[in-house]
Amino acid sequence: MTSWTVTDASLLLATVLEENHSDRATRLFDQFIQQQQQLAAPRLLRYELVSVVRKSVYSDLITVDEAQIALDTLFEKRVRLFFNEALLRRAYAFATQFNRPAVYDSQYLAVAEFLGCDFWTVDERFYNTVGPTLSWVKWIGELT
Repeated sequence: MTSWTVTDASLLLATVLEENHSDRATRLFDQFIQQQQQLAAPRLLRYELVSVVRKSVYSDLITVDEAQIALDTLFEKRVRLFFNEALLRRAYAFATQFNRPAVYDSQYLAVAEFLGCDFWTVDERFYNTVGPTLSWVKWIGELT
């Protein structure tokens, strides 16, 4: 039986870009590997990764060469991507339930609910919005 974990772009990016929770994100990914967790996300994950890396270059936070290394590392991580109309509709329902202006983050919720697994994020604001209601949403700041 496959043991799933949903990860969002913020968690993956924290493993390759210098951020507040980079050490915790790296430790968590090592834990996922040790526990043989299968990672999952909605298809939009890849677009978010590329977008944030590009924005980091544009903002002079990293070089073009560093961006290429970051993308190579991110694309090597094995994450199964999910996409279908039912998940999009459920994401829309989550966005409505939590009064979110967009559906991007809610797509991760839909995938995690579908798989019956935890969803990990670095996005503290999103966690604070949905975490009190959805016990399976986890924030990297919870790790010690």
